[in-house]
Amino acid sequence: MKLSITYAELQDYVASHFHKTVNLGYIDGATVSVSVPIKVLGFTKSISINLIVKKIEGTDLFLSYDGKMGIDLLVSPAISYAKKLVPEKAGWVEQMPGNIVKLRLGDIDKLQKVLEKVELKAIRFTPENIEAEIGLL
Repeated sequence: MKLSITYAELQDYVASHFHKTVNLGYIDGATVSVSVPIKVLGFTKSISINLIVKKIEGTDLFLSYDGKMGIDLLVSPAISYAKKLVPEKAGWVEQMPGNIVKLRLGDIDKLQKVLEKVELKAIRFTPENIEAEIGLL
């Protein structure tokens, strides 16, 4: 079974629920660009990062990232800050060597019941959508 969401739908969801502007863009089947506008000295600059789906092992999703403007130097402190901000959720994300981030989807309360019934097989990007391939268990 395939589930899909358009980039516009996801951007709108983030804006309405988290009050943040995020722009998503297709790069290739495994890669999506995520950019966020920030204000620096009165100017608005967009910082972007490319997220690449590397693999899925059970309920763990492995993403790698790259970007310009020293993005590597920003990711680690951002993850550490988020873990301090919400310590009870800190185990969901693990930073690994080689610009890899491991997301433990099975540890997310709202996903646990779902992942007991379905298996995430793949995540792919198209020019219009993010698609997840899911199999019933």
